[in-house]
Amino acid sequence: MLTKKEVRSQIAAKLEVALADFKPGMSEKKFKSRVKKASRLFSDHYTLPTAEKPTPKKAVKKAAPRKKAAPAVKPS
Repeated sequence: MLTKKEVRSQIAAKLEVALADFKPGMSEKKFKSRVKKASRLFSDHYTLPTAEKPTPKKAVKKAAPRKKAAPAVKPS
């Protein structure tokens, strides 16, 4: 299982590769700081997987069978 810090660094690495086209437009330091900020925003919304315990299934009550309607009486 990954820690939040490891997740953030993986996101930052992927963002650096994906946004490499924007790198020449700014300094290296500014680019790194913006990637770091973006990775923090992404990782804030990332939930770490946890081992979930299976929840017991609740018994579902079956509906009582419907009563059939009385046969129609033909007028004589």
